Amino acid sequence: MRLRRILVPAQMTGRELVRRRFALGLLTALPLAFYGASATHNNSAVSTGGIAMAFSIAGASIFVALTARPVDQRLVLVGYRPYELLLARLLLLELFGIAIAGVFSIVMVFGTAPQHPWLLAAGVGLVALASVPFGLAVGALAPRELEGVLVLIGVVGVQLTLQPTQIIAKILPFWGSQQLLQRSVDNVSSTGIAFPAGLAYAAAMFVAAAFVMHRRAPLVRAAQAA
Repeated sequence: MRLRRILVPAQMTGRELVRRRFALGLLTALPLAFYGASATHNNSAVSTGGIAMAFSIAGASIFVALTARPVDQRLVLVGYRPYELLLARLLLLELFGIAIAGVFSIVMVFGTAPQHPWLLAAGVGLVALASVPFGLAVGALAPRELEGVLVLIGVVGVQLTLQPTQIIAKILPFWGSQQLLQRSVDNVSSTGIAFPAGLAYAAAMFVAAAFVMHRRAPLVRAAQAA
């Protein structure tokens, strides 16, 4: 029974992704274009392409979170718990993210031939892992899609302009991924706590999204009772 309660909103999320396939295609083509434009002359091309991949995965998560709000209200009223809805979306969106990360890893490994291909794959995978809870948190907080997308563009855009050694870069969600990606093409950058930092940020964003949905649920029930 518990599994079914997770599968139902997961199926709804899948249908929403299919409905948004054109927009998601554009969001996937954009970071690939960033990578392709700099792949032949820029040693940071894998970092640019890998971090920009967040546009696709986090963008999908934002769309799903915002579109699902009216449906969430009805599901909460019939007994669904907010964490069940969020967990269902997290699982399906992470599967989507893994698929996108696989495509990006293959393209960049063959396009750049990095010294450490496994670090490149790990960095891209960490982007996918962190993008979903980041997008869900932004989607939970943003009033509309425009605001959510602007936040995404701002965060990812700033991350792309910074070096991993800068202080502000270390407090942004994709710093750990940036470290791994840069280390895959040189022997200078340090991975350090890159992976734990990425996981910690992803966990914090998931908790933030869950907190917002949990706070919203009593308001929905109260409005229905009134």
